[in-house]
Formats: sequence, C-alpha cells, structure tokens
Amino acid sequence: MGKVESSFAKGKLIFVGLDVHKEIWTVTILCQGEELYHAVVVADTEALVRLLKRFEASEVHTVYEAGPTGYRLHDALVDAGFDSMVTPPSLVPQIGGRVKTDRRDSRKLAAMLSRGFLKRIHVLTAEERSDRQLLRTRNQIEDHRRQTQAQIKSMLLFHGKQAPTTLKEHWSEVYIRWIETLAWEYPAQKTSMDALLKMYRDLTEQYKVLTDDIEKLAMTQSYQERVGLLTQIPGIGIFTAMAILIELQNVERFGRAEQLASFLGLTPCQHSSGERIRLGHITRCGNHQVRTRLVESSWTLIRYDANAKAAYERIKHQTGSRRKAITAIARRLAIRIRRVLIKKGKPPALLGDSKSLTFTETIRISFMCEPLEA
Repeated sequence: MGKVESSFAKGKLIFVGLDVHKEIWTVTILCQGEELYHAVVVADTEALVRLLKRFEASEVHTVYEAGPTGYRLHDALVDAGFDSMVTPPSLVPQIGGRVKTDRRDSRKLAAMLSRGFLKRIHVLTAEERSDRQLLRTRNQIEDHRRQTQAQIKSMLLFHGKQAPTTLKEHWSEVYIRWIETLAWEYPAQKTSMDALLKMYRDLTEQYKVLTDDIEKLAMTQSYQERVGLLTQIPGIGIFTAMAILIELQNVERFGRAEQLASFLGLTPCQHSSGERIRLGHITRCGNHQVRTRLVESSWTLIRYDANAKAAYERIKHQTGSRRKAITAIARRLAIRIRRVLIKKGKPPALLGDSKSLTFTETIRISFMCEPLEA
C-alpha cells in the first residue's frame, strides 16, 4: 500500500509508526484508526519528511524505537516541525502471537501511539550527545585496557612467568619493563607478548588523552558550577561528577526523587497479588553507567559519613547482604545529588553531617572506591 490518502486526514491527528533499520524503514500512517499509508521505504530522512509534509494540514505525531541508528531521524523530524517520540523497546507492550515482522511492528507502534500507550525517552541535544560520546569512549578504552591486562597476566601465568616479590605495584612502568625483558623459549611467544604490550601502551595513551579532554570539559561554562556542587559530596570526584552530569544532564526533568531512582534502576521489582506484597532485586533498568558510579561512590561515602555508615550497617544486618545495603545507600545518594543540583547549594547530609573534605581530597578518594560487586 504505497498511495498516500491525505485528503481524509485534513485537520485531524496523524500517527506515524516507524520501524527503523540501517537501510530501510517501514512506515505506517494512521488517522482515526484508518490506515492511510503503509510501505517499506529507503532510509532517507529527507524523503520521509517530504512524505509527511503532505499532511501539513494535520497534526503529525511520529514514533520509533530507540536503537543503534541513534537520533538523526528524531532531529530531522523535529526540525521539520513534527512531534517525534523515541520510545524504549523494553517498554513497548507485547501483544499478539509469536510472529514478529517489520510491518507488524510499524503498525503496532502507530496504533499504540494513537492510544497513548507508549513512553517517551528524553533525547539529549546534539552537543550533549557528543559530550556523552566522549565519556563513553573513555569508558570503552578503559574496558579494553583491562581486558588487555587480563590477557597479559593470563599469558604470564600459562608460561610460568612470575613477577619478583619486589614488584609489588602491578602495571607500573617498572613492571612493564620487566615483562619486556623476559626471556621466552620461542620467538612466537615474544612476538605475542610484544603485541599485547603495544596494545596496552596505546590504550593507556588514548585513555590519558580522553581523561584530559574530560577534565577540560568539566571546566567549561556548561559544567563547572555543577561539578563544583557535586564534588562537595564525599565519594564524588570530578570524573564521577562528569559521568552523572553528562548522562543525566537536566535533572529537573525528574519531577520527583522516585522518578530519578526508577530511571537509574535503583527501585525494587515488585510481585504482588492480593494481600501479599513481595519486593525483589532492583530493576536494573535505565542508565547503568550512572548506577555503577553511584554504587562505587557509596563505598567511599560510608567511610567518610558516620550516619551513612550506620545506615549501611543497619540495612546489612536486616537483609544479611552487603550488596543490598550498599545499593540502598546508592539510592539515597542519587536522591541527594538531585536535591543538590536543583537547589544549587551546599549538599544536605545524606544521613547526617559528613566530614568536610577539600576539592582535591574529594577527587582523590573517588578513585579509592571498591569495585561494584557482581
């Protein structure tokens, strides 16, 4: 069905469901429950905008699922004057049988949009997305570097190469030079290790460059004031503050503290029926980047905040779990962060007055956090 029926829709609400892929898009246009258009088109934003411009006499609403294609289509639709919703796939209601096709998905999105069943995600601006890309690239480089470290250690263990007891600090320059000077039985072994060491050095250099870029970004007008506010909180250093700010941006969009906790996946699952109420583990939905940072910072917070430590010990005693206790502290820390950013003042104590720390000390202790438990 490729013919556009625009006369029927004049002055009415139009709902457009888009199933978006790299090279093709499936488009369904509904008006008052009637399907006006349904076709598979080439992935071309200009062509889609021209198609929707045929309904200029109507109020056009579009929707597509968030995915690897990003927000280029969303930006183009908004610039053209249309209402564009990007919805999270995990929150799209599942109806019907087990048959799943692009055509069905497109029709389902248009129908659910017309009935108000879909949730809208907050789309960052192009500049905010570029800042987030810088942060996430640094995190990816860090992950690759850790993987390379694990490969090097695995190879050393496999071939029985054990570091001298004098080398207590692993991954120092001395430790790297010791590995470089190791004698290997076969040339292929040395070639393999040299390749891994080169990869580690290259990743370390890129990690330093990106770290410097984020430090410079933190001092810009967009972030400097808010970074200063967050680093007053024990356990939050400059990089944790930047991770929170870049990922969340405007926290005022969370009207209530519970909304922020839900966005971060720090609210418990609930399985209730009748008079029986069961709360399970946290949902782990939403932004895991910030959630992980908050849990790591909470380990430091309970060292410097006596009341936070007391709350942690009480919850750990009640639940018998360190993991649940520190997650509860992370949730309270998230709520505290929201309050600080909205009020733009000295942070209230999480559970009482905290030890006063200088800006430099706060940055330093943010790197002393224990890793997030599995």
